[in-house]
Amino acid sequence: MKTDLFADESSPALNVWHVCSVQVPAELAETVADYLRLEGDCEPVQLERPGTGPVWLEAYFAEPTTAATLCNRVAVHVPGVTACVRRCDARDWDQFWRLHFKARPVGRRLFCCPDWETPPPLAADRRVLRMVPGLSFGTGEHFTTRFALEMIDQLAVPAGACRSLWDVGCGSGILAVAGALLGMAPVHGTDNDPVCLQQARANAERNQVADRVTWRQADILQARRDDQRYDCVCANLFGHLLQQAADNLWRATRYYLVLSGIRETEADQVADTFIKCGAREIVRDGDGEWTGILLGRPVINAD
Repeated sequence: MKTDLFADESSPALNVWHVCSVQVPAELAETVADYLRLEGDCEPVQLERPGTGPVWLEAYFAEPTTAATLCNRVAVHVPGVTACVRRCDARDWDQFWRLHFKARPVGRRLFCCPDWETPPPLAADRRVLRMVPGLSFGTGEHFTTRFALEMIDQLAVPAGACRSLWDVGCGSGILAVAGALLGMAPVHGTDNDPVCLQQARANAERNQVADRVTWRQADILQARRDDQRYDCVCANLFGHLLQQAADNLWRATRYYLVLSGIRETEADQVADTFIKCGAREIVRDGDGEWTGILLGRPVINAD
């Protein structure tokens, strides 16, 4: 992780990625997926459904050494798995997402659409959010991303009161781009990975909001260098990271804080951490595995 919260970063186009590919018995799929998330700070892709034989879990990295290190760790610490590193060219990645990423409406005002598809006729107030996932994922397909998008849709003016947005750990930039499409400003997106920032910038340009979003390299665990606050802060991160970053996230929140990327078993603990910071839980939703939480500033009644 690099730690300069507002240092611009760029990187050359990435044509080859390296995959930690793990073959695992179906009954161990969730255990191994959790291990990959924790040790690799990544979201693994499951290529086979549990109950149909072996499951393949894959995690994608820019550096071959990172993929190899994770493969070695999982092979040592989780008995019964087979792990190896394979190369993934851009063409292979594109073919994968053309099969798995489909256009869909999200909330009342958004329509997530892969860049290779033509959206159908839409209502006048629908905004087409065009995405190419890239290495950093983020398409609106997963519950965690969809929950955050739905919250932004409800909170952004004129439907809600929020004008400014900070997308923390922005990945592909989908949340920041969505906020900009819905008229939020200023919009900032930060990530500790320069590859993610490269892809987020490309997605902003694809949606013609490049001049409305500021992208910066950031480590949310480091002390913030300014006191800027945002009407809405969105953090689609892992539960343990949300807890570690709770103080920084809450201090940056003027009105609402959207948390996602939380396993259902972690939800109470994550919520309690932010409640201790002074937050009020407003909404909690889940799909049986993942949970999203909307927090807000306590309402003060004037007598």
